[in-house]
Amino acid sequence: MTRDEFINLPLKLALAVIWDMGGSKRLEQMRAPEIPRSPRYDGRLGRQGGFVWYSEMDLESLRWWHKAKSESAQKDDQYAERNGKAAAALAKWVEWRELFPAERWRGTRGDDKVTAAAPSREPQLNEWNNNGSSNKRASSPRSEPPQRDEDGYGF
Repeated sequence: MTRDEFINLPLKLALAVIWDMGGSKRLEQMRAPEIPRSPRYDGRLGRQGGFVWYSEMDLESLRWWHKAKSESAQKDDQYAERNGKAAAALAKWVEWRELFPAERWRGTRGDDKVTAAAPSREPQLNEWNNNGSSNKRASSPRSEPPQRDEDGYGF
C-alpha cells in the first residue's frame, strides 16, 4: 500500500491497519484512556450587550476565558466565588472541546434540550431579558411555538 492509499483510508480502517502491524501486543496491555463526556448543561458568559453560550465558543476562547476567570477567582473580592464556579465550568468545556473541537454540543440550557451552533471564535451575542435569561422572542407580542432543528432539539 502506498502512502497516498493509506491516507485516503477511512479513519477506523487506517487505525485497524496500524493495530495489525504489530502494535496490538503493547496496546492490549494498556488501559484505555477515559474519554471526557460532553458537559450536560450549557453556561453563559456575560459580555458587553448580552452573553454568549460556552457551547458555541471555540477552544481558544474557552481557554482564554478559563485562564481569566481562574486568575480572577484567586483575588479576594466580591466576584471571587462566582469566577471560581465559572472557571470550574469552563475547565470541563476546555477538556471536552480539546477532543471535539468542531462538535456541535447537545444538552440542556435551562429547561430546554438544544443543539448548539457550531463553535466559533465570535459566537452569537444573545440579549438578556428582564428575568436574566435569554429569550430571542422576548420583544414579540404574540406567543409562537418553539422551532426545532433537524434533530428535534432546541430553538
